[in-house]
Amino acid sequence: MENMENIEGAKKKKKWKAKLILIFVLIIIPLSILTFMYFNNKSFNTKANSVLSKLPGKLGYKFANSDDEDNEYKKEYLASYLLSLDPSAAVDKLYIIKKEDGKLYAELIKNMNSNSPTKTSEIITMIRNREQSKNLLSSMYDEIKKGKEKEFMDEINRLENQDLLITIKEITNRIENDKDFKDNLSEVFSLMNEDIVVDILYYLDEPYENEILYSLKSDKRSSIESKLLDKKAKYLRLADLARLYEVKPIEIAVEEIGNTDTYNMNELGIIYKNLSVLKSAEILSKINDDEFIQELFNVIRREEELSGEEESITTEISKTIQFMTEYNEKINDLVTVYEKMSPDKVAKIVEKMMDNDATVTQLEIFSEPAYEISDSSIVIDVLSRMKNKALSNIMNYISTDKASKLTQKLAEPQI
Repeated sequence: MENMENIEGAKKKKKWKAKLILIFVLIIIPLSILTFMYFNNKSFNTKANSVLSKLPGKLGYKFANSDDEDNEYKKEYLASYLLSLDPSAAVDKLYIIKKEDGKLYAELIKNMNSNSPTKTSEIITMIRNREQSKNLLSSMYDEIKKGKEKEFMDEINRLENQDLLITIKEITNRIENDKDFKDNLSEVFSLMNEDIVVDILYYLDEPYENEILYSLKSDKRSSIESKLLDKKAKYLRLADLARLYEVKPIEIAVEEIGNTDTYNMNELGIIYKNLSVLKSAEILSKINDDEFIQELFNVIRREEELSGEEESITTEISKTIQFMTEYNEKINDLVTVYEKMSPDKVAKIVEKMMDNDATVTQLEIFSEPAYEISDSSIVIDVLSRMKNKALSNIMNYISTDKASKLTQKLAEPQI
C-alpha cells in the first residue's frame, strides 16, 4: 500500500516538472527575448510601445509616454556631457546641432543652463561669436567675389572700348606671358561683344585665333566662327574687285572708286590696299578732293597697322601721285608751247625725240624702278593731248614711216 502511494507521488512530480518545462519554453524564454529586444532594439521598442499604449488605464499611458521619457533622459544626459567638456569642444558640437536642429539645441541649452548657468552662458557667447565670425567671413567673401567680378567686367569693358590695335597687342602679349589671363580666355571672350571679338580674331595671328576659338563653348564658338567667315569672305571679295580695277580704264575706276557713292571708306581702303601703287596713284591723281584722299590714306594705314605690316603703301602712293602730277603739268606746258609753234618745226622735234628711247627719268616704288620716261614716251604724251587740228598739221610734216609708228603709239592706252 505504501509502495503504491510512492509511485503515485512520483508520477505527480513528473507531471509538474513537465508542466514547468513547458511553461519555461513557451512563456519564460519568449518573454526574456522580447524583454531583451525591447530594451536593446529601438525599432522594436517603438513598435512595442505603440501596441502596448493601447492597453487600458495607467499601463497604456505609461507605454505611450515611454519614448518621451527616454528622449528627456537622453537630453539631460547629453546636456551633462556637454557641460563636462572643454567649452571650445562643447561649442563645436552645439554649433553643429544648432545648424541641424534648432529645437533640440534650445532644449539642450535649457537643460545645461539649469545645471550650470555660468558655463552655459560662456558657451552661448562663444557660439554667437563664431556665428558672427562666419557671417563676417561670408560677407567678406561675397564682397571680395563681387569686387573681383566687377574688376573682371571692367577689364572686359576696357578691352572692348580701347583702340583695337592696342587691344590686339595686349591680348597677344598676355596670352604669351600671363597665365591667369590665358586660363580665363573662355570667360573673357564669352562675355565680350561678339562683333568686337570677331574684329580681334580677324587680325590676331592664327595660333592665337585658334586658341581663343577652341576655348569657347561650342554654341558660342559656332556663332563667332560664322561672323568671322563672313568678314574674311568680304575681304576676299573686295580684294578680287581690286584685281578688276587694276585693268579697268582710269576714267571708269575714278567714277566707281574715286568717291563713296558705291563703297564706304573702309571698303575703299581694302580695295586700294590691294591695288598696285601705280594704279592707285593713277586713279587718285585724277581726283581733286584732298580730304577724300587723306581719309582714304588713314583707312589704308589703319588696315596695315592691324595686319602688322611695317611698310605703308600710302607713302609710295603719295610720292607717285606727286611724280605724276608734276609730269602731267610739264606735259601740259609742252602742249601749250608746241601748239603755238609752226607745225614743221614741231615735226622735226618729234622725229628727233622718237628716235631716243634712253631713260630720261624714272619713278621708283619701294626703291624699285616702276615707270621709266624717255624722249619718245614724252613726245607721245604731248601729242596725245594736243588738239586734233594741231596734231593733224604736225603729222603732215612727218615722214611716212615715222607717222605710221607714231599713229600706233598714239592708239595705245596712255597713263
